[in-house]
Amino acid sequence: MIDKVAFLFAEGLKSFSRNKLTNFLCILTILINFTILGAFFIAGSNTDSLINFFRSKYTFEIFLEDKADLEQSSSIAKQLESNPAISSVTLIDKERSAEIFLEEFGEDVVDMLGYNPLPISLKVSLEKNNFDLNKTQELINALEKYDFVDSIEYRGAYIDDIEGKINLFIFFFLVLVIGVIFISIQMISNTVKLSMSNRSDFIEILQYNGASNIFIKIPFFIESILQSIIGAFIAFLLVNYSFIVINSYFNLNIQIDNFLWAWMIGLSLVIGLYASNRAMKRILL
Repeated sequence: MIDKVAFLFAEGLKSFSRNKLTNFLCILTILINFTILGAFFIAGSNTDSLINFFRSKYTFEIFLEDKADLEQSSSIAKQLESNPAISSVTLIDKERSAEIFLEEFGEDVVDMLGYNPLPISLKVSLEKNNFDLNKTQELINALEKYDFVDSIEYRGAYIDDIEGKINLFIFFFLVLVIGVIFISIQMISNTVKLSMSNRSDFIEILQYNGASNIFIKIPFFIESILQSIIGAFIAFLLVNYSFIVINSYFNLNIQIDNFLWAWMIGLSLVIGLYASNRAMKRILL
């Protein structure tokens, strides 16, 4: 029994090593497909974190009336800083506003008009961990009633737009899964067919000696298993490392499933075994 197992395993390794180019292309296909699939899976399971990241990039700016002085502006800023939904408030006085205008447009507004018409403003950054779109809108509505507040610029509609596309993202992910499975099945099937055609003499000898179809299939199953494990495991390493880098660079709170490697390799194995069995059935029949 042990001799048979050793023989079949050795034949599987021989088959794998003989078809270097086709196995490389097959592994590359699995690698690309499962890298994309793994990335979409992580993104899909971390939609809240990604939305909060985009939300944290949105600020709103409060433009004060001309009659508001620095003391009144600082008082409003202190009130805002005590709000748990706000992470920081930056007071931009008239002089700083003129400097920003010069940096962005290359013109000195004071030289152009003879005076500084730009208002004092407060740039408010939202706390991403406690962000609530409805509460933020309520806060803005309340701020509009403050004394000395002239207008508020807020781009919350973009956040709504991002959240509204989540269902579309999930649908695209499902289509991608189906596409990955189909492409992987076709590629592995073609690799197995080529491998079996190259070893047709070996298969005929086994059949002549009364070997069962299962016995003949096992070396090719081993070849498919190796393709699947190598392709999916490298894909996992790429996805895992990429999101670690993205997490650290953008300061995101993306959680990577501890069993991501298991389901990637497991799904790849199921696809590989199904595809190889499908291809071998047709040839052996």
